[in-house]
Amino acid sequence: MPKAKPQKVLAAGDVADLLEVSYQYIDKLAEEGKIPFQITSSGKIFLEKDVLQFKKEREIKAKTDKRIKIHKRSK
Repeated sequence: MPKAKPQKVLAAGDVADLLEVSYQYIDKLAEEGKIPFQITSSGKIFLEKDVLQFKKEREIKAKTDKRIKIHKRSK
């Protein structure tokens, strides 16, 4: 039987970087229950799969809701 891959865990700062928003906004989203998290002795942690799911849903919603701005980083 194959072993399950460990899930990647992200700190709030990493989530903010991934979503290109502020740390404070991530904290607000977490407290509102929009992104699942767990509290550890060093702060909030997030599963990468949950963050990527939130990002995908946010991008889909942004196509119809003009109040949501998605900024793309230039390379």
